[in-house]
Amino acid sequence: VLRKQVANGNFALRLHAMQHAVKEGFTKEHMIHVVLNGTIIETYPDRKRCLFYADITLEGVNMPLHVICEHQAPRYPVDFVTVYIPTSNEWEAPTRRRKKK
Repeated sequence: VLRKQVANGNFALRLHAMQHAVKEGFTKEHMIHVVLNGTIIETYPDRKRCLFYADITLEGVNMPLHVICEHQAPRYPVDFVTVYIPTSNEWEAPTRRRKKK
């Protein structure tokens, strides 16, 4: 349902997501690509959120991108809560969190 809504344009980009996009140089189209073609690597049922991952091409370089979406119900738009390029400080690999010491 979430992916179908995004494909149909029924989504909203939160300010935090747009701030990361401007700062890190990716676009709304990159975010949509991750949600439509990526893998869900974490879910947060209590907040009705999930974390998507896919690689994007940015300035000729392939890199991972994470998108956190919130989906309350089909009658509401899907919210793109935040979007970021995962860092090695927090992630061992794009799909695996680094263990806290």
